[in-house]
Amino acid sequence: MNVFFVLQDRYGVLKCYTPMDNGCILSGVTRETIIDLRDQIKKDTGMVVEEKMLSIHEIMQAHAENRLVEVIGASTASHIQTINKIVYKDYTINLDTNKDSFYVSYLSNLITDIMVGADTHSWVTPLSL
Repeated sequence: MNVFFVLQDRYGVLKCYTPMDNGCILSGVTRETIIDLRDQIKKDTGMVVEEKMLSIHEIMQAHAENRLVEVIGASTASHIQTINKIVYKDYTINLDTNKDSFYVSYLSNLITDIMVGADTHSWVTPLSL
């Protein structure tokens, strides 16, 4: 499963970070789809999708400063999921997944619409049967 961290940077810009593919992570189709759709995502939500190495300390700091908005898991098998807990050593981040997970819903709907053809994305090729 790939992970995406939605947070506001220190300048108030909404960012969606996923670790860079340096050979140590699964280069998943859903992850690549989200990266490929970065222009559409920014247009629709204002959120900037970037590949960036984030340390656990940066994530913990963003959470402590109330800048960590959502943490998203993405994979071909499970599609787009909310991550509700991060544990590092004796530090636990519990994320409120009972609230509206706007970006999880947005990404899930965006990709599903492309898959089922409700979207006119260039990836969709109609077939004559």
